[in-house]
Amino acid sequence: MELRLLSRSDFRPLLLFETENRAWFESHINPRDVSFYTDDGVKKHIEEFLSQHQRKTMLPMLIIDDSGEIAGRINLTDINLVLSEAYLGYRLGEKFTGRGIAKGAVKEIIQLAYELNLHTLIALVSVNNIASQKVLAHSGFVETKIHENFAEVKGKNIDCIEYHKSTLEKNEQ
Repeated sequence: MELRLLSRSDFRPLLLFETENRAWFESHINPRDVSFYTDDGVKKHIEEFLSQHQRKTMLPMLIIDDSGEIAGRINLTDINLVLSEAYLGYRLGEKFTGRGIAKGAVKEIIQLAYELNLHTLIALVSVNNIASQKVLAHSGFVETKIHENFAEVKGKNIDCIEYHKSTLEKNEQ
C-alpha cells in the first residue's frame, strides 16, 4: 500500500473507483451530485482538488494497493498553516476494508502532516462508523467531543465524533 498525490491522469481509474463504490459510500455519507459520475465531473473534481493543493489548503492523496489499484482516498483539508492544523478524511472501497489498509494510510498521512509542519489533525466520524473509530484510536487520535445532528445521510440526522491527533507525539502504531 502506498499514498500517491492525485493527478489529472487519474480521472479514469478514479471514476471507476467512485462508480464501483457509489452505493457503499452513499450508505455512509451524503451522495455526490449525479454529474460527478462522468468524465467531465471527475476531471472538474480533480482540478478543484489540485487547485486547493496548489494554494496549500489541501493534500489530496490516493491510496494505492499492492496491485496498483485505487483502494481509497485520504485527504488533508482546510489546511491552516498559521494554526498548524488540518482536517483528515478518508474513504476505502468496500472490497478493501478489513485489511489494515486504512491504518497504514492514516499512519502515512500523519507523517506527511508532520513534514508539512501541521501539528494537529482533526477527524470527524459518524457515531455508527465503528471501523473508522477504531482506526483513529489505533492511530493515536483522541475523542474530543460529539457533534449532534452533524450530517444527514439517507434522510436521517447523524451525530459525529470529533477526534484530534498531535503529530508531535511519537507515532509508533
